[in-house]
Amino acid sequence: MSDISKLETQELLTCLHVQLFHPNQANRPLFHNLPLNEPYEMDAEDPLRLGRDGETCPFVLNDTTVSRKQLSVQAYRKPNSPFLSFTIQNLSQKVNLMVGGSELKHLERAELNDKVLLRFGRYELLIWQEPGDSKNKFEILFETCNTSPSQEMGIGVPCRQPVMDSGLPWRNIENEGPTSQEPLESDETIFVV
Repeated sequence: MSDISKLETQELLTCLHVQLFHPNQANRPLFHNLPLNEPYEMDAEDPLRLGRDGETCPFVLNDTTVSRKQLSVQAYRKPNSPFLSFTIQNLSQKVNLMVGGSELKHLERAELNDKVLLRFGRYELLIWQEPGDSKNKFEILFETCNTSPSQEMGIGVPCRQPVMDSGLPWRNIENEGPTSQEPLESDETIFVV
């Protein structure tokens, strides 16, 4: 038997990319306890826990506003699927976790899409998956980003100037009063001058 046939083929691991952002990250060492910019291999049956307490969470945020146990990500496989999928659970009793547009309260769980924005407190985590072949392991790659992922994605950014509910110009109402006997709003209230 040749040496080439003895070599094991290396499985490609699913990678969870986590881009971290906090508005004060330049002034405070919030992420210095995380393995930044280096893939970290994990067993699929072990949850990825993130929080302030280094004894219960393998990934620690150095911030007293973060819960001791903030969140947990768990790998699983769907029936008849060769790929790993992930769920996220809010472990904080005080701070709700926003997953995409949904809010998770304490111990509530949601499935992670291929790309999703997580928010808690002033933290933003953009998580996206790079699929792999392994059924037993995955890796996580923490990276910091300099700008807010929600701003880059256009979440919470107004698109244009607000429009007045009445549809009438501001000057017309403030200086001259309404010029019509039609209601100014969608309810049945009529302003009589």
